[in-house]
Amino acid sequence: MERPFLWIALDDLAKKEKEMETLAIAERLSKVEGYFGFKINLDYMLNSTMSTRQTLWQIQQRFGRPIFADLKMWNGTRTMASVIKNLVDLGVDYLNVYALADELLPKAIQITEGTKTKVLGLTVLTHFNEAYCQKHFKRSLPKTVRHFAEVAVAAGCHGIILPGTALEVVADLDTIKVVPGVRPVWYKDTRHEEEIEPRVAIAKGANVLVCGSPIMKSENPVDALRKILSEIK
Repeated sequence: MERPFLWIALDDLAKKEKEMETLAIAERLSKVEGYFGFKINLDYMLNSTMSTRQTLWQIQQRFGRPIFADLKMWNGTRTMASVIKNLVDLGVDYLNVYALADELLPKAIQITEGTKTKVLGLTVLTHFNEAYCQKHFKRSLPKTVRHFAEVAVAAGCHGIILPGTALEVVADLDTIKVVPGVRPVWYKDTRHEEEIEPRVAIAKGANVLVCGSPIMKSENPVDALRKILSEIK
């Protein structure tokens, strides 16, 4: 990507009492000038009060913004191919799969050929840390990220998702690098073990950032979005 891009996580869409409010905020944000889109989680895609198709249409056509379907898939080839085909038909711009799916991925990813939909390979969640990687993968977090980044690229993924704290270990890989859970200095929480500031992530080689709470939970979401877009220019 030529310019840094931001995905705004609409995490509260899955809460029935918050769905309409979240969409109203998203509509206000959509009018801000800049390179960003909206990320929709698996729980909403599976259990929405509005139809998923209606919501996606609203974001794409009415709001004029791209969509990232954050499904974190790890399944058999047939199942993943079926889901990807549905998302391609819905006009989704990005979706993600676990790099752990390894050799099950290539045939499923082929479904996106000739379409605008891109597949991102998830390496290690930002919710996990060094201890988690040592326990389950018997290697450090950076080495785990590097391993699964190579698996994702070899499988045909168009990009990778990784903690911003591990960007240095994939600096030589020519692929889209997506960093979730970025946290500006003016917002702190404890949701992500491996958090990083937006401007630092971009400086270390990230192309795309994902940010939800600092914007959506702000008293003024529009101002918060503008601040983050300004920081990553």
